[in-house]
Amino acid sequence: MEQEKKDKSWRNYKYWLLAVLLLAVSNAGVFYFWHRDTASIKNIDQFRQQYPALDPDRALYDPKDLIVNTYPLGQQLKAIGQDQNVSIYFESLNSGANISVNKDLQVWPASLMKIPLALAAMKKVEIGAWSLDKEFAITEEDKNADYGNLYNQPAGTQLSLRDLLDKLLVESDNTARNVIANNLTDADMDDVLNYLGIDYDYKNNGQITAKRYSIFWRALFSSTYLQPENSQTLIGIMAHSDANDFLAQGIPNNVEFSHKIGVLNAQQIYSDSGIVYVTDRPYILTVMVQNHTQAEVEAIMKDVAQKTYQYISSY
Repeated sequence: MEQEKKDKSWRNYKYWLLAVLLLAVSNAGVFYFWHRDTASIKNIDQFRQQYPALDPDRALYDPKDLIVNTYPLGQQLKAIGQDQNVSIYFESLNSGANISVNKDLQVWPASLMKIPLALAAMKKVEIGAWSLDKEFAITEEDKNADYGNLYNQPAGTQLSLRDLLDKLLVESDNTARNVIANNLTDADMDDVLNYLGIDYDYKNNGQITAKRYSIFWRALFSSTYLQPENSQTLIGIMAHSDANDFLAQGIPNNVEFSHKIGVLNAQQIYSDSGIVYVTDRPYILTVMVQNHTQAEVEAIMKDVAQKTYQYISSY
């Protein structure tokens, strides 16, 4: 009996000790992030006071991660861009340094326009009109068999906005696109396009350049149109894209690549655009190609992605 009391006492002591340790670790983590954020703010304030004419965000970056000299990479990409049917846009998100190849080439964005649709839907969540758990019913009119599998579901099937966004951005499902689009207004879409200043570009003839399209990614990365948590949600969804061809072929599997593809096989138009999250050196890469077979496009995009990744990662 006495031994049982001792054993029970020892077990209680161990649980108490474990609870204390977990609390200590938790507090240490909170302190670390609080200290890190506070230190960052302090660094910016000190930098601003010392160098009032300079960008205060400079205090946040290690100089080696500020990509400034893009000339060597530009020469490599321009060699690929001797083919006038290939348009390339690169931008370092730390420094803003960028490269445009065949910058005036306009193409049909196809499924790339599912990103502004997702932005419009997430804005409805942000203002409280919708929630990610809000359910929408598939109608017969929504069904589209060109891309995705949702069209196989019977009319009346309910899906949450969360699931629809996943189908829209990961699988590029056209039925999910129609369900969301048919529950938005023209004003909802105009708000996105007008805010980013590309309403005229897109609506003028339905085409857009690689550089202009990349504005969507810059808006997500800087969280200028949506609040940070909502921008993070969309970027996180697209990091799980099941499109492993095109640009993804030239990026290591262990490097996060949040992106969206656009394909019009009959017209031989192919696009891939996204953010490559090289550690501390994220960059936008958009490539649009027309008048080539898909096999040719995959080879071109793989070449662009490999050359860009190699340059940035070893800068």
